[in-house]
Formats: sequence, structure tokens, C-alpha cells
Amino acid sequence: MSRNVAAPTSSKAAAAARRTISLYRPTILVAEDSADSREMMQLLLETKGYQVIAADDGMHAVEVALSSRPDLVLLDLELPKLDGLSVTRELRLHPTLTEVPIIILSGHDPSRFRQAALEAGCDDYLLKPIDFDRMQELLDRMIDGGRRPRSLIKSA
Repeated sequence: MSRNVAAPTSSKAAAAARRTISLYRPTILVAEDSADSREMMQLLLETKGYQVIAADDGMHAVEVALSSRPDLVLLDLELPKLDGLSVTRELRLHPTLTEVPIIILSGHDPSRFRQAALEAGCDDYLLKPIDFDRMQELLDRMIDGGRRPRSLIKSA
């Protein structure tokens, strides 16, 4: 007996359907020192079909990223032991992580910190409290789309 499945009508729906149907679940590293925020992000991302690994400080984030090679990193700007910009610079030194998208999460005014984040090697900057629709758009583009924005790729 065959089942007719309607094709998703939007790119968001299509991306979610691919994650649901596929055995492959993209891995996202969430580096956040607030346990409540980290757990909320993990729950939200897991319900969207992602595999989530977590770190509660910058040093741990580097260790986890090196050992697990995530598909994307969501990184708090102010982490203990090593801040988000330092984590980004460290990750960009490793050949296996140079193309992994990194999104900074911060409550700080983007007009003051976004440029520094991009210069450190981040791909985007999300202001807290997180707009989950905007975050999902970034995840769809950076993971499911399989490419980083051309404007953010460093030229040789």
C-alpha cells in the first residue's frame, strides 16, 4: 500500500521534511553558560530535527568542536574561561572547522559588536532574546543550504 505525501510548500517546510525523513541529523554545538538558555535551545533544536551537543564555557566549546566537528556552532559572546570571539578565532585555526558556520548569540548591541564578531570569523550575529524564526532561517541557509553567505567568505 503506497502513501501519497504532499510536497512541502515552503523552503522551511522542505528543510524540515529532509531532516525528518533523512537518517542524517545535522549536529549543532550550543555553547552557552546559562543552563536554562542552553537547555531551552537544545530542546527547541532537537524538536526541529537537529542533534545537539552542548558546552557551558569557551574552553569546553573548543574541545567539543574539535572532537565532534559540528555542522554549525551557536556561540554565546560572553562565555567563562574563553569568550565567544576567542573561541571563534581558535576554531578558525583548525582546518576541519574553517568552513563550519558560527553564529554569535548576544544581548549586546549589534552596532557595537557585530563587526568584531564577523572579523573574528563568525558568520552571523543574533541578538538575545533570540528571534527563533530568524534563527531557523539562518540554520536553513547555513546547514540545509550547504553554503555560507558569499559576503562573509574571506577572499584568498
